[in-house]
Amino acid sequence: MNLFRYILAAWMILCVCALHAQTQYISHSRCVEEDRFEDLAGDGGVILLSKHKDLVIALPNVRNKSIRLVGERPDGYYEYCVIIKAGETRTPKLEISRRGSVYKTELVQKVKPDFLIAYRVEEVQNPIWKDEQTQSNDAYLDANFAVLELSTTIKDLKVECHPDLNAVVESKVSTADPNISIVTVKIPVISLTGARELIEKTEREYTAQKNKLDNMAEAPDAEWDLLDKLELAKDSLANSFKQMTNIGIHAAGTNWLTVEVGDLGPRAKKCYAVLPIVVEKNVYVTQCSAFMNEGGKLFGMRKYKEARLAYEDAWNSEDVIATLRPAIRESIAQCDSCMLYESLAAGAIKKIAELKKNGGATQEEVARYASAAVEFMEMVNAYNPDDFYRTRIERMKNLLSGMPLKIRFTVVEWRTLQEGNKIPGVEVWAYKGLSPVSSNTFSSDKRFEKLLERNVVDYTQIGVSDENGLVEVDLDRTELPQGILFRPSKDSKIKIKYMTIAELMQQAQGTYMEKQFRLKMYVK
Repeated sequence: MNLFRYILAAWMILCVCALHAQTQYISHSRCVEEDRFEDLAGDGGVILLSKHKDLVIALPNVRNKSIRLVGERPDGYYEYCVIIKAGETRTPKLEISRRGSVYKTELVQKVKPDFLIAYRVEEVQNPIWKDEQTQSNDAYLDANFAVLELSTTIKDLKVECHPDLNAVVESKVSTADPNISIVTVKIPVISLTGARELIEKTEREYTAQKNKLDNMAEAPDAEWDLLDKLELAKDSLANSFKQMTNIGIHAAGTNWLTVEVGDLGPRAKKCYAVLPIVVEKNVYVTQCSAFMNEGGKLFGMRKYKEARLAYEDAWNSEDVIATLRPAIRESIAQCDSCMLYESLAAGAIKKIAELKKNGGATQEEVARYASAAVEFMEMVNAYNPDDFYRTRIERMKNLLSGMPLKIRFTVVEWRTLQEGNKIPGVEVWAYKGLSPVSSNTFSSDKRFEKLLERNVVDYTQIGVSDENGLVEVDLDRTELPQGILFRPSKDSKIKIKYMTIAELMQQAQGTYMEKQFRLKMYVK
């Protein structure tokens, strides 16, 4: 890689930030192991994982989008799902900051339908970035190898390769500039082709076994066991290949970068510049940043009206930078949302108090308002997680502990990004087993029947859709199933659909007591 290309990359990603008693800077790193498929009806998106509960996410080149705040996970990370609607740009730009801060990190990611691409957002002392410099004529002379070449000014840059990749990492000083190091990662092509061939072989064996069972009226248990074994092997090999072909790049106090090399072949060469994001080390306080900081503090104190005024002052300040406006606009929108949902929750709680004071209220009447209060407070708590909301949500849920959870499903066909007819006769089953399962577990109706024979206590039919594709089910919220399975008629060209109860509750609309969900089933 020549010096001109390095200098160009440096200018492209140089970021000068003001410092005011700050040693940590927000950054992002790819998190491949958290990527996942999700039924988004053709939409795509990005998952942001962070230890911080106060991220502000702006998308300046996207109008039709939604941000799903999942909340804190068991591993301590907060999950933010950014969904880009079908028909919008496939390369959205995300500007991510912490609430009240002028510092941000930016990423541009190509999204895919029904797939979420994961990033970890964290604060580090020395943020770094990579910029691809590969050109069409870049190649390596030895056909036995593929190469990743990194040009960097970072002296202690480390490159981490999976042992099964059998890569050799070499470093040298650039002849054009002694301040630039060239790190070369030589990857034996046989490591890539051998793994790909094994995956393809296992997938062919799995497909052949599945087709064999589909054409058999009755099959012995050994044949089904073989299918299960091949499915596990297929998925395991695919995951192992994904991990093996991701090369990690980092240095002391930096974020972690990754480069995917699974698509490389003989003589292929990828080139990147790996550069520090330069931070200007001077004390510099602007009127805009002061208002932003004040808004963040007030938001955290649940003073949303006052926080909104502070953000408006930041917007109108004389020294506001144009690139900060998307974050300020999003912060104002979050204040508006929290004020609205707090007001609605307060109204529902006030109505419960009136019902109790007047006497004669039925359990159903109290439950209706308690359910609404839970729904509104959970919305506020998603924006601003706080014990103040959590304790009140718990109190409302205690009022509803004996009430069932009603879910109304509308089952429709899904044909290449548009809905088809309503689907009658779809059986709804609850899965109450202990072991996690996925949709692949129910790849055919015959396979599901075999599962029922083996594990009859784990599955219970709880409904079937009528001629309008409608079905209502009542669930005991104290003993919710692990998932819900939708089984169309045997003669249809529609696959069985499975959703975990967590996925269903995230995507369903309605109140804490009554949910509605429009299920789109793909038609072959």
